[in-house]
Amino acid sequence: MRDIAAAFGILPGSLYHHFSSKEDLFVAVYSSGVSQIRNTVSEAIAGHTDPWDRLEAACAAHLQALLVKDSFAAVVISHLSFNSLPSRKELVVLRDRYEDLFKELIAALPLPSCVDRRFFRLGLLGAMNWSIAWYRPDVQPPATIARELLSLLRRD
Repeated sequence: MRDIAAAFGILPGSLYHHFSSKEDLFVAVYSSGVSQIRNTVSEAIAGHTDPWDRLEAACAAHLQALLVKDSFAAVVISHLSFNSLPSRKELVVLRDRYEDLFKELIAALPLPSCVDRRFFRLGLLGAMNWSIAWYRPDVQPPATIARELLSLLRRD
């Protein structure tokens, strides 16, 4: 907490006034990140009616929120294992609420009955979330990455 306070040029006591622990701070940032990325994706899909277009818009917005440097959204995937945190249940509820958007979008897709929609969703989100490790802004924009990822999964 001292390092965090120092990075922002404030006294540790000022930080503790708002957050009693690192975990409380993490939960606040995580919650803000989930809210930020959920709002971004919801706005992106609002103007589309075609199920594939809606999913592509959602993926592009997810990637854009995740890969922009000033976004809190990256914290949503930066701590992939929060099993040891006492607030784990609260974090899982927040994550699941966000993933519900993708459940709805994928449920609307005209996929063959042999496609497991749960694995489709998990694979897609996993691929997008991993992009934070290899993304280079000078190579391809997030919207192009979204289109390419979906082209691998699309079955028309």
